[in-house]
Amino acid sequence: MFTQLTEQFTTAMKSFNNEDQFSAAMKPFNSLVEINTKTVEQLINQQAALITTIMNDSVAQTKTLSAQTDLATAIESQKVFTEELQAKVSASAKEAYDVVTRTSEEVSNLVKDSMAEVTTIAK
Repeated sequence: MFTQLTEQFTTAMKSFNNEDQFSAAMKPFNSLVEINTKTVEQLINQQAALITTIMNDSVAQTKTLSAQTDLATAIESQKVFTEELQAKVSASAKEAYDVVTRTSEEVSNLVKDSMAEVTTIAK
């Protein structure tokens, strides 16, 4: 997919007559950079939020466990903590997957639109 876009870009570069044509040809690449930047920022924010939550929950769980005097209660508390942690990690992974899926669709649409535009210009 990117190979085609690169070939089309090379072809377009050879046919530039002015700055407007160059700007039009660069638009898909600029859009691609914007999409990638937005995606990386979203993923970083999601992972930072997850790590912060895990750290805070772990500290709270440590305090809870240190106050326990009954082994059965401590084990049950740890079980609940682990189940909740697993649910949070799974939810975060699903959110990350959704972000990457949306980005993939955006990039695919960008490439399709760019190829259609280049084909129109070439004719």
